[in-house]
Formats: sequence, structure tokens, C-alpha cells
Amino acid sequence: MKRVLVGVDGSPASHKAAALAAEIAAATGAGVTLAYVVPRLLLPPDAYGLTVAEVEAEHRSHAEEVLREARAALGQAGAGAEVLVLYGPPAEALVEAAEERDADLVVVGSRGRGAVARVLLGSTTDRVVHVSTRPVLVVH
Repeated sequence: MKRVLVGVDGSPASHKAAALAAEIAAATGAGVTLAYVVPRLLLPPDAYGLTVAEVEAEHRSHAEEVLREARAALGQAGAGAEVLVLYGPPAEALVEAAEERDADLVVVGSRGRGAVARVLLGSTTDRVVHVSTRPVLVVH
């Protein structure tokens, strides 16, 4: 195994996913990539008196903070982790990143910070499981 890609969003489930991904990477000698996806805007930012640039800067800042926290939570294992800020539909962006980086495993939490709670899996997790050509590990 060469690379483990883990989707993080700041939720408890994504923290568990990152921790397990780091354990797997340590046991196999693989590298870890932590990825945060900034979703597309659903409402025009000017509806709130903001510019697109302001909203994008805020999203980027939030993404970097979530990645910094995830990396710090991994301790020593996080020191060498690659971090990515991706844009677009979360599941598709994670799957595309896994393909581009030739990830051997994609690790995601069972539920993230989505607006609507799902009965079994979060919508992003469910979509990653269905569209990924790479093995996917869902962490509860």
C-alpha cells in the first residue's frame, strides 16, 4: 500500500476516520493524504452582502483550519500527511483525488456535517462508496 486518502470535515466521524487511516498507513508504510472539500455555493453570496471572493476566502480559511486540526490530532503520524483543499461536489472530488494520487484506499467517516442527517450513512459517504473505483473504508 502506497497512499491512503481520508476525507475530513471536522466531524467526530471524520476524526475517527483520520485516526484509523493513520494507523493503517503506519502499519503498511503508506502515506496519508487528508482532504477537505469545499462544496459549491448553493446561494449567490451577494444575497448576504458578500462578494464571491470574500466567501471563497472564508471557505478556504475554514478548510485550512479543519485540515490543521486533523493533522494535529494525528500527532506524529500527521506530521508527514499531505493536505488537500478540493472544490466541487464532495464525493466526486474525493474520488477524483483518490484516482489522481493513485490512492490504494479511501477512508471516510460514516456521517459528516451534512445539513440533513441520513438513516445509515451520510450522503457524501454513501456516494463515495457507490462511485469510487478504489476500495473504501467507512469508519463508524
